[in-house]
Amino acid sequence: MWELMAIPVLTSAAALWFGRNTSSEEHRIVQQTFEHYHIHVKDGKNNRYPQLVREYKSTKRIKLIYRTPLALEEKTLRTLQQVLSVTLDQEVNVSFKKWLIIEILKNKMPSYVSYGEVPYRKGWMVPLGKNRQGWHFHHFDHTPHTTISGTTRFGKTVMMKVMMTYLIEHHPWDAQFVIIDLKGGLEFNRYQNLQQVKRIASDPIEALYALKQVQKNMKERMDRFKRQGWSNIVDTPLSQRLFVLIDEAAQLTPEKFMEKEEKKTLAQCQSILSEIARLGGALGVRLVYGTQYPTSNVLNGSIKQNADLKVSFRLGSDYASKVAIDAYGAETLPSDIKGRALIKTHEVKEVQVPYLNHEEIWKRIGGYEVAKQTVVPNETGEDYVRLG
Repeated sequence: MWELMAIPVLTSAAALWFGRNTSSEEHRIVQQTFEHYHIHVKDGKNNRYPQLVREYKSTKRIKLIYRTPLALEEKTLRTLQQVLSVTLDQEVNVSFKKWLIIEILKNKMPSYVSYGEVPYRKGWMVPLGKNRQGWHFHHFDHTPHTTISGTTRFGKTVMMKVMMTYLIEHHPWDAQFVIIDLKGGLEFNRYQNLQQVKRIASDPIEALYALKQVQKNMKERMDRFKRQGWSNIVDTPLSQRLFVLIDEAAQLTPEKFMEKEEKKTLAQCQSILSEIARLGGALGVRLVYGTQYPTSNVLNGSIKQNADLKVSFRLGSDYASKVAIDAYGAETLPSDIKGRALIKTHEVKEVQVPYLNHEEIWKRIGGYEVAKQTVVPNETGEDYVRLG
């Protein structure tokens, strides 16, 4: 369904305007695509196609701006972007913001980025990836929670390890981690003796115990904030932050076929995770919530609404993309490039996430390994996670 939209006059002294009557090769191809895929509206017996208003060219990109009688649906934009990318054999971005904007980028997106290339950033920052515009970072003190979705082996767990490594490298005394690795502990268990890692849980029962300790710490911290008259950790002298990493959150979703006790355990886990999403940000708790299979059950409303940064690697359907990042596009990410992702805050951007393997992780942060005693759950619920 198209909606009527108006197009304002655009001006730019730095850009080159080719005008309506100029027909560049790129515009000619775009026009043919409109015709072939029936991107038009009926006006009696005539078809009204998008009309070129401006064309800008620079050494880095070509930008075509079209007037359309009605707005284009998001799925139509994604199809148009795919077709033009293949036809032109170049990176193409298609968007609709009062007018139809088609950007043809001359510099190709990197297909591999090494973690060693990541620049230093001050504060509670982590690298999200690199694209033609450069590096993109996320600031956890500005946006405390994030969701990461993606089909297996496309980079979701690697991104979590990138975040962990970068935070430990730059905040070795203040970053703390509770990691719920529901792939049986296979991905993160080797890091259990790092001094920054307070606990690793590898099954739902261990996860519930770990989350209860986080919940207990949040209650203690909330009481302290009330006594001190604080409302947000960023306005306090407290320097520590606790990161709760969930790898494969679908394993914490209750299913109909499960036994009553198992359902109860998982429901408790979900309840505490929702509480972390709602209240943890102001208290210094940051949630990184990862799943291979984003559905409305796995990404419940409380977590999704409070995670203002949403990341998605390749997904199998447009429905999954819509659930993961509230936008289509993850289903069209290249299947032959690992680490390619969409990041969304107020807008969607495509990036190549930096890669690092266990050997490099250990080379960078293995020096923080310490001897630890095994923590056994007990009735007192003694807290092993205590922030400043």
